[in-house]
Amino acid sequence: MTIDMYENGFLDPAYITPEEQQILDGNIAVQKNLYTSKQDFVVESDKFLEHSEDDITLRRHTRFVDFPKHKHDYVEIFYCLSGSVTHVINEEEICLRPGELLFMNQHIEHAVIACGQEDLGINIIIRPAYFQNILTLINKDNILADFIINALEGDSCVGQYLYFTVSDNPCIQNLIHNAVFLLLQQPQNWHKLSEHTFALLFMHILSNAENILLDQKDEQSNVLMVVVRRYLAEHYDTGTLHELAAQIGYTPSSLSRMIKKYSGTTFKEIQTRQRMRVAMNQLSHTALPVSEIALSVGYENQNFFYKQFKKMYDMTPNEARLKSRR
Repeated sequence: MTIDMYENGFLDPAYITPEEQQILDGNIAVQKNLYTSKQDFVVESDKFLEHSEDDITLRRHTRFVDFPKHKHDYVEIFYCLSGSVTHVINEEEICLRPGELLFMNQHIEHAVIACGQEDLGINIIIRPAYFQNILTLINKDNILADFIINALEGDSCVGQYLYFTVSDNPCIQNLIHNAVFLLLQQPQNWHKLSEHTFALLFMHILSNAENILLDQKDEQSNVLMVVVRRYLAEHYDTGTLHELAAQIGYTPSSLSRMIKKYSGTTFKEIQTRQRMRVAMNQLSHTALPVSEIALSVGYENQNFFYKQFKKMYDMTPNEARLKSRR
């Protein structure tokens, strides 16, 4: 489904969406059923992604009502287009001005204070799988890569946000406008174009590190998990808990306990997911036989590799390769 931003006024503050009109007519509470089918307020990507194979879409933030505290099952990039939009995270108010960006992974809980008519924000809704290819296009040793890897760790419970005060950077503004246009218009090859656009956006953001504000909550857990994930991004094939523990001055048992405490999962499970992500990338972008890919990510037993891959992606490696080439 494509949206013509010129014909229907999608990006015009004067345009009132049907949901906003109901609020103005007196229904002054957010209709949770539009966002989730769960009892807890976890906004679901399926509510907005029309096609199951799509991993990214966008919508306008609903104005005129306080949006209550909630989580997502996706990564959200919030872009302030006009006016101002105030998010509340960890009891702290973050007021976005036009041109500013807020990245939130699927483990963060936040609320949004009611917006007026001139306060226009765009929610870019991204399933974590969308970042698989983007991660191959950017340098791994930076906070954005850490953010993406954390988002890809589906069983992790570490909430994280990044706030970018980049309104005066014309390159970044041009790239985010291009990304919005691609998502609205969906021209031919829009999905691949959007991946490269976001990769360029991330690289430009990283070149302006002084404009990045970090979530400082629970710094110890964030720092430790960044160390673990960076290690496994480099040593996914042969890395071990004992080797990492020795490098950072922990005993293997204490490091194992801390990883479980901070991420809700184990070193081995994080390593397996990293191996599967690398394998998926090789299946999508190379012609290597599956047997060679299995070996390259640390599996001598090809049957076990198939089992782990199917468990993570609900398809075989050969099915994944065919799907990536459609």
